[in-house]
Amino acid sequence: MRSKTSATLLLLATFALGGISGSIAYYLYHVRPTAAQSQRNSRGGGPHNPVDELAAGLQLNMEQKQKLSVIIEQSGEKYRKLSRDFRPQYESIRLETRQAIREILTPEQRDRFENIIRQEQERRRPRGSHEGK
Repeated sequence: MRSKTSATLLLLATFALGGISGSIAYYLYHVRPTAAQSQRNSRGGGPHNPVDELAAGLQLNMEQKQKLSVIIEQSGEKYRKLSRDFRPQYESIRLETRQAIREILTPEQRDRFENIIRQEQERRRPRGSHEGK
């Protein structure tokens, strides 16, 4: 029962984080585009700094910007901890799901499925990481 509750909480947290991230991104890129953002886009991109962009969009003073930076950093630490804590459960569910899918596939489909999984793993692997190669 505890595992089911934890999985449910993790799922809810994931949706909440996605909603929050999406809302901030929407605000930054659609509602309040800034001159700095336009300049960055004209140069072909650049490092993304949500604190600077949010501070500019909200016209925060220096004290507010410093407090915002602390809030964003503390939240990031909490999100990273939550991710580390629940990663084994995610992985367990992922493996169970893949096994259930394999059981309904023909041998040829299983081969294609394994290729899809490998491609997905390559796409997720951080640049410069060559584990297992």
